[in-house]
Amino acid sequence: FQSAIYANAHDKGFYRAQMKGIPLPHGEKIALMHTELSEAFEAHRAGEPESEKCPGFSHKVEELADTVIRIMDYCQATGQDLGGAMIAKHKYNRTRPFMHGKQF
Repeated sequence: FQSAIYANAHDKGFYRAQMKGIPLPHGEKIALMHTELSEAFEAHRAGEPESEKCPGFSHKVEELADTVIRIMDYCQATGQDLGGAMIAKHKYNRTRPFMHGKQF
């Protein structure tokens, strides 16, 4: 799925600069991930209206999906195995103490 996400972003022109030899703007890509989370938060604050782009889903979950899509795209572009890292991190998290020893 990660490679399909990247291929679509490439097909839609999001990698034109890199095709011309301009380095990938890592900071910008990460900032755009954060932007999607902010949009999800604003949708939550607005009472979770239905998505206009994805009927049957809330605008909040649409923006959360956009966040994951941007993360998957970035990981594919930079040769990182997000799925493998998620499995490894979940395995590690299962060994952590309750609330990771924190109050909140």
